[in-house]
Amino acid sequence: MSLCLEEVNYTVDRKRLLKDLNIRCEAGALSAIVGPNGAGKSTALKLMSGDLAPTSGTTLLNRAEVSSYSARELALLRAVMPQQTSPAFGLKVWEMVQLGRAPFAESQLLTLEHVEKSLRTVDALHLADRELMTLSGGERQRILLAKALAQVSVEDASVGEKKFLLLDEPTASLDLKQARTVMKILRAAADSGIGIVLVIHDIASVRRYGDTVFLLKDGGLAHAGKPKTVLTGERIAVSFDVDSETAEDSVSI
Repeated sequence: MSLCLEEVNYTVDRKRLLKDLNIRCEAGALSAIVGPNGAGKSTALKLMSGDLAPTSGTTLLNRAEVSSYSARELALLRAVMPQQTSPAFGLKVWEMVQLGRAPFAESQLLTLEHVEKSLRTVDALHLADRELMTLSGGERQRILLAKALAQVSVEDASVGEKKFLLLDEPTASLDLKQARTVMKILRAAADSGIGIVLVIHDIASVRRYGDTVFLLKDGGLAHAGKPKTVLTGERIAVSFDVDSETAEDSVSI
């Protein structure tokens, strides 16, 4: 199963944000979209999720246009963790994560099993009865990840059901230890068969945990391939317009 942008252009108010962009992500792999601010990373992710429609070109999920799926059909195949969200006041952690199972016609018992599994994965089961708004920013980020993981969770991994999880800066509000834990969780999810697609600024983490990276600049694809091949100090310096020392520091692990 694959998720692709093919020759995609996206224009807003006559400004071309994405230019002839080609991205192909596979289930069972961790794919990262990186680049400087304004490169079009989050826009590309929104197009891949189906939240935006391209001005021209095609977004394909499992070789079918994303626009051909109903909202529920998309929800059964992919989950999205945006960079910012405004959860309802008074919602408990357990209830928030349970929303990830809303598209599924399943028993309440099975839903609770998926919720518990996801909370255990992010080491937050002890927070289940807390109100979401009482948590720290980092804790809320982990709960939103648990919700997304619950949505792509399958009852029996051996059946080979392929899904995608799209994340926009999932480690942005986390400390170093929490960020490393999240990347390990995403790496494990990819190894289980889920397609992980993330926008991220942490170059070192992409080199450590990623399978494929797409380096964007000015709305176009500058480089694509294996992270340790693409994300060299020289290319980082050119793409991010930084000096060589800063570039080398960004790729160090």
